Amino acid sequence: MSILSLKDVQKNFGETEIIRGLSLDVAAGEKHAIIGPNGAGKSTLFHLISGRYKVSSGSIKFKQEEIQNKPPYEIARLGLARSFQVTNIFPRMNVFENIRCALFWSKGYRYSFWHLLGRQSELNDEAMHVLEQIGLKDKALYPSGELGYAQQRALELGIAIASGAELIMLDEPVAGMSHSEAQSSVELIRKITEGKTLIMVEHDMNIVFDVADRISVLVYGEIIATDKPENIRANLKVQEAYLGEVITSA
Repeated sequence: MSILSLKDVQKNFGETEIIRGLSLDVAAGEKHAIIGPNGAGKSTLFHLISGRYKVSSGSIKFKQEEIQNKPPYEIARLGLARSFQVTNIFPRMNVFENIRCALFWSKGYRYSFWHLLGRQSELNDEAMHVLEQIGLKDKALYPSGELGYAQQRALELGIAIASGAELIMLDEPVAGMSHSEAQSSVELIRKITEGKTLIMVEHDMNIVFDVADRISVLVYGEIIATDKPENIRANLKVQEAYLGEVITSA
C-alpha cells in the first residue's frame, strides 16, 4: 500500500516548467532513491512534497490524505520529516535541546506555560534514548553549531526520528563527507529508518544501489524509469540519460 502518492504533479516558475506531469507511488516501508542529473528537479520535488513550494497542478497524497499546498508544519505533524542539502538545526541550542524540541508534538506536548521542561523525566529520557541511537549521547550538552559536519547530519536524523516521522526524506545526506564518514552515515540511516519509509536524493551511485529497494530516475522534471536497482543499472534509456559513465567505470 502506498504511503505517498503523486499524480500528474506539475510545477511552473513563470513560463518555465520544472516538474512536468510527474506521477509516483512509494510503498510503506520502502527505501526509495530519486536520482538524476543536476537541474532535473529533485530538490524542487522534495519542496513540493514537504510543502515548501505549492504545486501548479496535480495531487500529492500522504497516508491517503491530500497534502499539496498545505503548510510545512501541518505536513510534518502528519508524520513526514525531511532534511535539506544545507544542514538545518538550531545551532545555538545544545544537542539535547534540539532533540527534545522535536519530541514535543509527537509526545503530546502542546503550548503550555505551567510545564517545566526540566521536570518532564519521560521526555528527557526519550531525548537521551534518541541521542544514544544516533551516537551523540556523549555530546548531549555540546553546542549544536560546533559539531562536525557529519555529526550535524546525524543530529538532523535524530530530529526526524524524535518527531515521530513515518516517512523520512533525505536530500543528499552524505554530500561533503569523507568516505569513512559517508559509510558511517549510511549505517546510521539504515538503523534509524528500519520499519519506516525512506525517500533519498543522492549522487553517490554506490550508496544508492546499496540502500534503495527501488530507484526513480528524474530527467528534466519527468520520471523516465522506476524499478529495482539491478533493472535500473541495466536500463539503456537510463544509461543514455544519466548513468552511462558511472556504470562503465564501476
